Amino acid sequence: MPTRFWRARIGGRRPPLPDSRDMSLEINDERVHAAAARLHEGGWSYSPLQLYYAVCADVETPPTRIASGEVGLGVLLILIGAITGQRILLAVLGLVGLAFLAVGIVTHVQERRPLPLARLLAVSYPDFERRFLGGAHAYDGLVDAPPPPPAAITVVVCDRAATAAVMHANSERLGGVAVAIAAQLPDGLARWRVIVLHDCDPAGCALPADLRDRGADVADAGINPAELMGRRLQMIEGAPARLPRDLSGHLSTAETDWLRSGKRLELGTETPEQLVARVHAAVAPETPPS
Repeated sequence: MPTRFWRARIGGRRPPLPDSRDMSLEINDERVHAAAARLHEGGWSYSPLQLYYAVCADVETPPTRIASGEVGLGVLLILIGAITGQRILLAVLGLVGLAFLAVGIVTHVQERRPLPLARLLAVSYPDFERRFLGGAHAYDGLVDAPPPPPAAITVVVCDRAATAAVMHANSERLGGVAVAIAAQLPDGLARWRVIVLHDCDPAGCALPADLRDRGADVADAGINPAELMGRRLQMIEGAPARLPRDLSGHLSTAETDWLRSGKRLELGTETPEQLVARVHAAVAPETPPS
């Protein structure tokens, strides 16, 4: 095994997780087309960001469990030494076998530790965009153009143009409800019914509060920290962040602390079907999505 592995084992640390540089080598046109076909199955449209997260999930490599192999090898060496009946060989193999048993026990303890909640992304989005989007690359169902400004009073409002493009392309699944990005809305929203789809980041989580201040009747269908805590997801971790406004009346203290920590999760990690389900759940929880 690699030297760095045994150094990690002897030091009592978890074996190194897969390197994103190794994972990025597994991304090719075939994998991207396979992920695109899966997202488009059933006639769904999807965004470049959703395709990116789907591909990263496909090449994600789970950590290898090796404790049972180490324990088994240790027991086998001890048995071989005992079968030979030679004291010197028994002593040598017995010591080596006991060493493997000890390492196996330590490994087992390390492997039982929970994995980091932030899942490793195989490649950066700009690099993925440069290599697999645009140019001669074409994928059925991929949409990127934002919808036109809405004329309706009931509207799904997105914080990202890419999310709005996906929802607009799948609008027949929403019963014809209009879709817009927040920047397209007028200042006054009195008597507007707004369903908000947003990333779990400071700006996104502040959007429902901003729209309520502008007079809208808001249903929050976006991702908020409460549903993420303790889950292992494709999160992005950065420097501690400042909130764009006071959210104490909208989120709990634990949720605002989560946002300030620099973590964020994008709607691109979910499929188009999951996004439509979010809208249906926010508007009429008792009515399943069509």
